[in-house]
Parts: sequence; C-alpha cells; structure tokens
Amino acid sequence: MSVHREEGSFVVRIELSAEFGDGYVGDDDGYAWLEGWRVRIRPRLLRAVFEQLRAEDGFDAIAVSRGKNPDDELEIAVRFDPDKRHRA
Repeated sequence: MSVHREEGSFVVRIELSAEFGDGYVGDDDGYAWLEGWRVRIRPRLLRAVFEQLRAEDGFDAIAVSRGKNPDDELEIAVRFDPDKRHRA
C-alpha cells in the first residue's frame, strides 16, 4: 500500500540584540541580558508555541534534534494525523 506524504515548512527567526550607552565597558558581564532571555523568556515562548501547535485537533508537535546547539536553535516537527481529528 502506498502512502501519500505532503510537506510544508514555516520559519520564525528571532534575532536578539542589545544596545548599551557610553558607560558600557564590554561583555565582562558574560552577556547577562542574553542569559536572562534564555532563562526567563525562551522557556515561556517555547511552552506557548508547543501549546498552540498541539491545541488543534489532529496535530502533534515534538522537538527534534538536528545536531544544533539547543541554546541557539530548536526545530519542531509538526505532524498531522487526520484520523485523530474530532468529528463534529
């Protein structure tokens, strides 16, 4: 039995930056602003993305590893199974 497969993609890229005044003396703070984003904002953002992807009947979402640094990139595989849709 043949299986027909359809694919698509959607990319959201977030570019992070920070600007500092004349008193800035370099990255001696270890990029504290970026670490704060990774610790506080990134987890909330990812939870919201997964929650919304899974909220639609028939859709499931899982994080997939493609060998990239998880601090810098996350790939999500979203699969649709028409048999798992709720029938009205």
